[in-house]
Amino acid sequence: MAWEPLGWKAAWYSQFDPEHNYKRGPDFASAVLAHHYPDVPNLGDMTRIHDNQTFRKEEIDILVGGTPCQSFSLNGFRKGLLDKRGRLALTFCEIAREKRPRWVVWENVDSVLSSNKGRDFGSILGALADCGYGLAYRVLDAQFFGVPQRRRRVFVVGHRGDAGANRAEEVLFDGEGGFWNASPPPGRGEPSPAVEAGGGAAVYLHIESSTESSTGVSQCLCASGTGRNADAELLLIYNLPERGDFDASLIDIRKLTPREWERLQGFPDDYTMIPYRGKPAELCPNTPRYSALGNSMAVPVMRWIGERIAMVDALPAAELLHPEDLAKTLSDSELVEKCVQGFRDLREALPYLREARNRFAQPGRRVPVPGNPTWTEWVETNLHVTVRRVQQLLSEGAEPRETISPGSKRPRKLRTGDWRGLLKATERRNAQVFGSVEDPKRLAGAIRDFAQGIADRYAKPGGSLAVSVSLKTQN
Repeated sequence: MAWEPLGWKAAWYSQFDPEHNYKRGPDFASAVLAHHYPDVPNLGDMTRIHDNQTFRKEEIDILVGGTPCQSFSLNGFRKGLLDKRGRLALTFCEIAREKRPRWVVWENVDSVLSSNKGRDFGSILGALADCGYGLAYRVLDAQFFGVPQRRRRVFVVGHRGDAGANRAEEVLFDGEGGFWNASPPPGRGEPSPAVEAGGGAAVYLHIESSTESSTGVSQCLCASGTGRNADAELLLIYNLPERGDFDASLIDIRKLTPREWERLQGFPDDYTMIPYRGKPAELCPNTPRYSALGNSMAVPVMRWIGERIAMVDALPAAELLHPEDLAKTLSDSELVEKCVQGFRDLREALPYLREARNRFAQPGRRVPVPGNPTWTEWVETNLHVTVRRVQQLLSEGAEPRETISPGSKRPRKLRTGDWRGLLKATERRNAQVFGSVEDPKRLAGAIRDFAQGIADRYAKPGGSLAVSVSLKTQN
């Protein structure tokens, strides 16, 4: 549903319900797929498809999957990769290793990030990285993509090759907030497009459970109901007059219908109303429709990801090179210009500064600018810092370490090496200290605030340390 409008064709899919009685025919989700895409083969259990001829012969560009979430969900026992359902995420990685598609997309509940204190998610990312993929991941919420459903899911995107991480990052992070160009979900007092109207009246959505209530946006749909609680399926559908006054006689208390669930997931009306087990579509049971829709991905979110992949695929390769690799492709004059323009942004400048140092800080070499200055002269004149400072920025030290612990019996002074380690503790603090080289007062303030934070952290209980910073300048 999400990617066919992009002109892409499914090579095969793997849909299998181990709890289903296959003597009576395919499981419902497989039947829905077969009904809408009869020409796409279903290879069944993903742990047993490696010897399938279709799997072996069909080349693919993208491998996409949402493996079972029960073992990672806050609603379950949180066994993570110890659960056989959770280990299917690693099976997904094995398929990626064998098929070697250019792109991979993996989806799951956002609580996978904390499963087994983050180790499970790290194992999944590590397995994909071992397959040669550069990765990016992000939590996206369906309510910001045009459907009134609060559905937070983590999406991992990977691309094979040296520029893989850059390409994956470009897909999920577009510099404009990453949200699809869709209307926002209905606010309080606005009719909901998800709810079936009766008699032509405007219909408003309000959901209540024993623990929470919401107006205009549905709770996350899942296979067993609308929320985490058994009574979360109690929904109040308000038919309110246009003036917004409350009228108790117009309240309709009921569950959302399968058609309304389809709308909340971004599917067309009656998409899951199919002939099933010998009965016509009009007699399709509701229970499996709820389950299949609750297990699905939100269509507009997946379409946005597909559109981003198509866009990134169309970009010239040079635009997606890692900065370290891009710096090596520049001419001398282009490299010098990049160093000067980018020095205010530490992250942008470092790759070019490092390459410029490697080229021009050699015996007998001069920087190719008017006057042909040496590397030292050029740095001090154009960057307004000393060569020593540039060397410090470019040095690749060991992991930063803190030498003072809150439980120390005897206070110790910060040594020079320790102070530098603390300054390198995070990239953000590095940028705070080194970023504003043109504004001495701002630089002094950043150092002072950072030092005061260190002092407050390690001061004795009930006490505080005053920190002062003096700045000497030379004309």
